[in-house]
Amino acid sequence: MGTVGTIKGWDRKMKHWILSAFLGLFLFEVFSVLPSRTISHPTGESPEFISGLINVQPHASSEAPNIPELARLAKENGHSFAIFADQDSVEGRSLGLEKNYEGFDAFIEVESTTPSGDLLVFFSHTDLEKASPKEISKAAYERFQGNLSKPDLFLSVSHPSHNKRPWTQLDRFPDGMEVINFDSLFWRKLISNPLDFFGLSLLYPLNPFMTALRVAQPYPKDIANWDNMNSLEPRHFGILSSQFNLKVHWPKLNLSWPNYRDIFRLGSNVVFPNEPLASNFQQRKKQIYRWIKEGRLAMVFQAIHPFSGNDFYLKCPRGSYRSGEVYRGDPSTCEFVVKSPSTLPYSAKLRLFRNGELQKEIILNDSETHLPVTGTGQFRVEMLVRPHSFFWILLRKWVPYVLYNPIFIS
Repeated sequence: MGTVGTIKGWDRKMKHWILSAFLGLFLFEVFSVLPSRTISHPTGESPEFISGLINVQPHASSEAPNIPELARLAKENGHSFAIFADQDSVEGRSLGLEKNYEGFDAFIEVESTTPSGDLLVFFSHTDLEKASPKEISKAAYERFQGNLSKPDLFLSVSHPSHNKRPWTQLDRFPDGMEVINFDSLFWRKLISNPLDFFGLSLLYPLNPFMTALRVAQPYPKDIANWDNMNSLEPRHFGILSSQFNLKVHWPKLNLSWPNYRDIFRLGSNVVFPNEPLASNFQQRKKQIYRWIKEGRLAMVFQAIHPFSGNDFYLKCPRGSYRSGEVYRGDPSTCEFVVKSPSTLPYSAKLRLFRNGELQKEIILNDSETHLPVTGTGQFRVEMLVRPHSFFWILLRKWVPYVLYNPIFIS
């Protein structure tokens, strides 16, 4: 009897040890993202680029922070400007909230509801500056339909493939489109795989970075539509939208997912200036808007790594050409140059697309890569990285890091 009791005691201890070991290994997997990240610094600003957020909705959550608070939060996360846009409302403008907040530019536009879907309308630099939301929506939809009576006004299709509010008409091309919309990404994950989304909501408090890596995947249909626009007609800009609505909220734990801080850290747009920034707020706004409209930008998931050290340009005998620019000449005398940060801790992969078709895919071994030009058309580059968890269970995939707007060769 004593021997049987001893065996049962050992069985209980063994089960306890196995369970403890399993739990320890699971927690180790949850908290691991490898290779380990370098210490993240803000994306920041340099003579080569400016980091900014586009289509931030000030009342996206139940907390409803105001624009001054969001401007401070965005600046803390390394951005230089944000374009705020409430749905069919210009209240922020009427309250005088569009201004510079201690070195951070807050611009206010509107997301307009139209018969075909929502449009992010850049109107405030035109003679519609004091127009009503209804008048702005009408002018925006007329422009989308081909009426160019407001030449300075430009627009972007918002969340073209949103599960709840998809765009229904893309046979006409807008000035630009949201290639990445955070609200669409979260909704698609929630609707397509509720169980996985529930698991991510539990993972988020433990490892927000891993949660972000598992969610941040651009929708192929949106990228295909964007490529199609630029293949048929050049210079339709693509942007990353910081729009979101709360999906998970635990008031007792004071925990919300996603939230403004995480969205501002996750991704942004970097704009490539071709002249010094103006010191005057309104002039600086016109500069930034012009660069956005021309497609002089890239979309970057700076939660993975800061943008500084990245570059993509066409090098020709007559000079260099960046995203949004058009080169007219003999392409055989040119080459593409792609740079990545030497401090990037992850394996990186480069994809070169021509008119939406994958031309080359290579694993990067150097921080600078030179690629030959293969004819004319629109060329864009994607940079992907491959972080993973320790046991390759919770995370083992290529995730987007930088997506450049195209360079055009005719």
